[in-house]
Amino acid sequence: MSDEEIYKPQLFEPRRSLLKAMARRAKTSHLGSFQILPEHVVLSCFAQLPRLDHDAVADCSTGFRALMRSERFLKARRAEDITEEALVAVTSDGGLLALVSGRVWRRLAPMPAEMRVDFNNTTVAMFGIAAIGSELFVAGDMRLDGTYGVAVHDAVDDSWFSMPLPPSCGRIFVFAVGCAGRIFVGVLDDGPDGAPMQERYGIRFWAWDADDQEWIDVPTMPLSMGYSRFDASLAAVAVGSEIFICERHAPTHFSVFSVETETWRRVDIPVNAWYDGEHSVSPFVDRDLLHIMHHRGGSTAHNDHWAYDTVNDSWVSITGGLPRHTASSESDRLRGIINHDGPDDFLYANETYSSGSVRIYYRRRGEGAVAGRRSDPGHDLLADVIDLPVRYDAVQRVVTLKMP
Repeated sequence: MSDEEIYKPQLFEPRRSLLKAMARRAKTSHLGSFQILPEHVVLSCFAQLPRLDHDAVADCSTGFRALMRSERFLKARRAEDITEEALVAVTSDGGLLALVSGRVWRRLAPMPAEMRVDFNNTTVAMFGIAAIGSELFVAGDMRLDGTYGVAVHDAVDDSWFSMPLPPSCGRIFVFAVGCAGRIFVGVLDDGPDGAPMQERYGIRFWAWDADDQEWIDVPTMPLSMGYSRFDASLAAVAVGSEIFICERHAPTHFSVFSVETETWRRVDIPVNAWYDGEHSVSPFVDRDLLHIMHHRGGSTAHNDHWAYDTVNDSWVSITGGLPRHTASSESDRLRGIINHDGPDDFLYANETYSSGSVRIYYRRRGEGAVAGRRSDPGHDLLADVIDLPVRYDAVQRVVTLKMP
């Protein structure tokens, strides 16, 4: 016998009885024909599916649904290093709810007791929440144990760890923002004696140096961009490599810090873009547009507003609005949480419970675009939205995180 004949691959046809047994198992199993495959192979295949398809696949069988809702499925996505955007709601009890598909909330690891912030203490509660990639940062305010710091949640591992605040950082009225892959925190800073009242309070700002594991000072904001109130509630958002900071009540201007050049500039806000004495505004970033959402009484759809075009340095009038709790997204779909029981997006003193739900919005594709931009770059409610219930009064903030 030749060497070629000896080492020739031997092919064996499975016994007919085995084939029949496999066919019967496939018919009776919740996983159908996939049952003949090892579970790790099935999980590896399912892990590659985009999040938008999870509900459709889960509807195919009870076995698929059980598998895709299991911890084993999450481990498979982590093993494949697969992350996608998800809406995450920070609740008043320190919990996190992640919208992992069109109709499923996943409860993530709650904030540990030693890091938990008293979100309901409105007399001193002034904290900053920011998101960078898969990490959520909750900075400032007094924790339940009387200490201060920055609590960080890693959505990939679903775990928490703690960071200190800058040594010279104030303890209340803290804001936080993620920009260019870095986390920044800031506080109001008392200006020099004799400074004009309308410019009495400036901003102190720090950036976290991940290499040296320490906070570093960034250039102080000029007092010409300052604020008149020591208790001003500040909001900070990032557009590209710039950070925009404004007062939530009666915002007259943005104080803009460039991370690249480490310089400040001022952008005045038109008076018709905000309404003194009403609810606080919510600056919202959608790509290169910075929306000033004011949420007057009435439905969100009628909250016409203004947005700052950061590319063309101009203001654009927008028809319609978005809920106060809406998270920025890289996709064409934006997700927000609306209030079912109130006249608008805000709760009133006598309200202890309010129901809400998730709504999906898409970017409007209007006609008559000017200079490469749509003439009315607003957002419309998606027609086939799935109403997913949630307690509106329990939601403190919403962000977008990348998670398995």
